[in-house]
Amino acid sequence: MISTQPILTTPLAIDLNDAAVAVVSETGLLHVEPAYVVVADGPARFGADALPVLKRWPRLTSVRYWRDLTAAPLQRPLRAFVSNAEIVAAHLRRLWLTHGTSSQRGLVCATPPWWTPGQITALIDISREYELAILGLVDASVAAVRNEYPGRELLHIDAGLHTLTLTHIRQDGQARVGEREFFPSLGVESLQRLATELIARRFIEHSRFDPLHSAEMEQALFDRLPDWLGRVARDVDARLELKSGTDRFRATIDAADFRERMAAACEPLLQRLRSRIVMRGPHVLQVPQRLTDFPGVLDSLMRLPECEIHVLEPGAAAFGALARLTPERVDVPVVRTELPWDRPPVERAASGVAPAERSECAATHLLAGHRAWRLGAEPLTIGTGVTAGEHGVLLEAGLRGVSRHHCTVRTENGVQMLLDHSRFGTLLNGHRVDTAAVLKAGDVISLGTPPVELRLIAEVAGHGA
Repeated sequence: MISTQPILTTPLAIDLNDAAVAVVSETGLLHVEPAYVVVADGPARFGADALPVLKRWPRLTSVRYWRDLTAAPLQRPLRAFVSNAEIVAAHLRRLWLTHGTSSQRGLVCATPPWWTPGQITALIDISREYELAILGLVDASVAAVRNEYPGRELLHIDAGLHTLTLTHIRQDGQARVGEREFFPSLGVESLQRLATELIARRFIEHSRFDPLHSAEMEQALFDRLPDWLGRVARDVDARLELKSGTDRFRATIDAADFRERMAAACEPLLQRLRSRIVMRGPHVLQVPQRLTDFPGVLDSLMRLPECEIHVLEPGAAAFGALARLTPERVDVPVVRTELPWDRPPVERAASGVAPAERSECAATHLLAGHRAWRLGAEPLTIGTGVTAGEHGVLLEAGLRGVSRHHCTVRTENGVQMLLDHSRFGTLLNGHRVDTAAVLKAGDVISLGTPPVELRLIAEVAGHGA
């Protein structure tokens, strides 16, 4: 239960995200730092202090202590730390000693959407053991959402270090947590790894120099990654340079290609969002600012039809928790999953339609080899058993991993859909289709082993308008 006696002083609020822990007070944003720790010689290095050595000492590093918070002993202790709970306690105490004041009697915490009840209990146990008073707990997704959006579905993206969470926020008089989906392949760490690999590949192609061949060079690339991603976002071609000993190595990144590859990694999320929009109508998607650090990710989201994108300020969940939670000492681990709105409703724009240049384009044809099939009202079947009287693409008999009636492209309520009927599975843009997916021009359907690729294209008039 939560005691009925209110705490009169203003607490410190913390967003406990494993990608970036944010600390706020009534004066504003105080601090944001990644949830990293390196324990080598001397005191533990947290956050920004850990960045310069993070890749140099991987065995002395932890980036999962917030994700895997428990009091259970670590399989391999991190020097003096024998559990993730001890690391979390040290990190929390450091933040409190640095940013807390005598007038702030405790913490309000925005908790990650992937935490279990056992992890919430572990946080309360830590607060008691180290005399860090917890004055409120609220789910980070609902804390970050402060405006109602009449006439639209509201979704919130939580971009953690190890997973991305898509949360439906119910708008029934207040903000309330609805259904959730998790995308482990789209955490910040996965996006960082993809960006690093794409850059490293360009160095290899230009000079046969592999910047990932040693921990020292991997650290050098990691140090430069934020600046380089900024260049890719701004420039047509980004020219990069690394120094190894007395040698200098250079590479050039095609920014458009880089953005396209980063966007392709988001395909599972994009497929899910397209399906939701088709089924439920217009949406609003609230996105954390850290996703904008990766060129191509926000661009891919902004091309979704009937979907407004709002980028949240750093520390949004902590600010929302601080503004709307009445600070009361928490005796048992109860996390609020609903909060009142504290900002005015955001009405829908008059048109509600994305500009043409930002909208995804509908396909008119399916291209298989050197032949094109027009897409229309009649379903188009793909497989090895398509008969002469059927409208479909007949694939060569005996292809491994291809069914007689493998999949179908059809139009439902004016939207082109891919439906998978096979036991082998169908890939859309390299990602397996879960029963059905929305299609657009430029998509690639793959089936069988080795894969047969079919591309969705759009017929254009005049000079490509």
